[in-house]
Amino acid sequence: MWSHPIFVINLKTSPERREAAAAQLRRVGLTPTFVEAVDGRKLPAEEIARLVDAPGRLRRAPKPLSAAEVGCYLSHWNVLERMLAEGHSQALVMEDDLLAGEELPAVLDGIADKVLPPYEMIKLGISEPLTKDFTAILPLTEASALVRHHNVVNSNLAYVITAEGARRFMSYGRPIRYPVDVAMNRSWRHGLDILAVRPWPVLPNPAFNSTIGEDRFEEKEATGTPGQRLERRARKAYDSLAKRMDVKKRLKRDAAWREGREPTEGEG
Repeated sequence: MWSHPIFVINLKTSPERREAAAAQLRRVGLTPTFVEAVDGRKLPAEEIARLVDAPGRLRRAPKPLSAAEVGCYLSHWNVLERMLAEGHSQALVMEDDLLAGEELPAVLDGIADKVLPPYEMIKLGISEPLTKDFTAILPLTEASALVRHHNVVNSNLAYVITAEGARRFMSYGRPIRYPVDVAMNRSWRHGLDILAVRPWPVLPNPAFNSTIGEDRFEEKEATGTPGQRLERRARKAYDSLAKRMDVKKRLKRDAAWREGREPTEGEG
């Protein structure tokens, strides 16, 4: 049975979202702990400059991080810090624009009670209804399975993370160079073993817009020096190759786990 905390990130200025999230979780018999989000738009410019590697960002992406993205990053970071400070072995972390599926409690119980392959993170929801290929590992409930995605799922709507996963990410995640969901998915860099549950037991609530802002996904003219633009292309090519190799290795390790044998050296 799931006995770990359920942290829901919520801006103090958004009580309607807090009430909606609480009602969603209460409907399926779950009790959340709300954690006040960081409003990046209210952070002093000098604080953002201290936390963000702005030149490094432009060597990796065509536009700077927005203040709201920085606030979102810090909000998740603060939850992980709290989780570790309180000594939890794992926790469910959620953003407040959630719809809780009826399967969510059973999925959490399955994660807590079943013998699972090694993991540091399990994605339970996605903010965009994108098609993502995956390979099933084992059933968690009659309707849901633990799976390995063949590509990254850049959403932090809902995820289970272990204490080791939190420590591993936090040793990688400063200074800030990516949105938090992108940074947390870079498993070929920081080593987090990231699984997921399909069908998704948590969906985005269409009644609310993103507090980060839709401009994150808008196409904008690339910024940065010619050298930064050249480095971006090189990094993108490297990440694409490293990502594919990482997934291939982990899929082989999953197969070894299902077969009840130790993975070979080539299987990680």
